[in-house]
Amino acid sequence: MKHIIPYIAIILLATVIIYSNAEKERTRITERCQDTFSDAIRTEKKLLIKQFCMQYRQENSPNSLSVEDKKDWYDQNYLIATSPSRHQLDSLFRDGAHKINRNISTAIGYTFNGKNYFSGDESCRKSVIPVQECVYRKDTISTTDIALQAYIHIPFYVPLQNTYTYAVVLMASVALAVCFLYTRRRKKNMTGIPLQELPETGNVTPVIPRKVQTEKWMKLTDGYQWNPQNHMIEHAGKTVILRGEALRFFQKFIVDKHFFLSYSEICRLYHLKEETNGAKDRAYHSIKQLKDNVAELGIEIKSIRGKGYKLLFSHRNRQII
Repeated sequence: MKHIIPYIAIILLATVIIYSNAEKERTRITERCQDTFSDAIRTEKKLLIKQFCMQYRQENSPNSLSVEDKKDWYDQNYLIATSPSRHQLDSLFRDGAHKINRNISTAIGYTFNGKNYFSGDESCRKSVIPVQECVYRKDTISTTDIALQAYIHIPFYVPLQNTYTYAVVLMASVALAVCFLYTRRRKKNMTGIPLQELPETGNVTPVIPRKVQTEKWMKLTDGYQWNPQNHMIEHAGKTVILRGEALRFFQKFIVDKHFFLSYSEICRLYHLKEETNGAKDRAYHSIKQLKDNVAELGIEIKSIRGKGYKLLFSHRNRQII
């Protein structure tokens, strides 16, 4: 058995390294597809909407949504009415994903007026994963929201097709060969020497009970606490749990003493060296998701033109920030 252990260890180590690298590659492909979907939405609007005329008066608006949000909603409403199958968007997204890798399968979908549309085969819907969802609103009634979804299917072998994987396989093969030669030579040298068995002992390793960690809260500002272990915000007896992109952005906000997140820091979140429109679009939807999550706690997110976003903790605490 002791001769097999080195081989098992080498194979397990190589498998873990390859799997970890494949997951990173899968994440990188998914993030690039998110940018591709944002680019496809902008390109579709440029191709199909040549002119847009609108009269808007803020004082007559029954809600606090910006004119840009409402314009985006009417753009999507027009595109759905013109082409319910959204063939142009589906084609643009597929072409962009194929530039990343030809083996990636794509599909789009949308939810509007109680209708759920999916461009792919329904039998394949369970095998695809959602990579992006863009929600457009014209008022505070959620039933009128338009939600665009992007889906991709990455075959298992696609993340493995890179130089790093081949290098790990090569090194593992060399290590197995060296281990085999060493074991074979050692067996020859040990021929005729009886093996000594280890005496059995009655010692039992004591079981050390695991320490239970108590919840730790971190004060953000007066009346607001943050639990980094469970990703919870607490204020005035109310608690909100953050997940996904909203969690990533909130963690970046609270690192800064002024609760400010610049566009350059957002680009670093997406592993980009410079600001891009795709990154700003993704940040806009993620910030919007975070804003909806923390609104009931009196937390607001203010957009600072050309600079980034700032977190505001209710009206009475703004001076503290």
